[in-house]
Amino acid sequence: MNDAEKDAAERDLKTFRQAMDERDSLVRQAVKAGISKHRIHQLSGIARTTIDRILANTKETRP
Repeated sequence: MNDAEKDAAERDLKTFRQAMDERDSLVRQAVKAGISKHRIHQLSGIARTTIDRILANTKETRP
């Protein structure tokens, strides 16, 4: 792997980390807006059990 490929891979990983850091707040925001857990799962690919865990950690419940 050359330096350009390594730099691109590291940049992609940093972008991924940033998206993951925002995941929980995006899920909470979607639930608050009335989007079902099933639909959040369909759109995001996040497992429904993970969505449940995110919501349990913040005391949010589905509207």
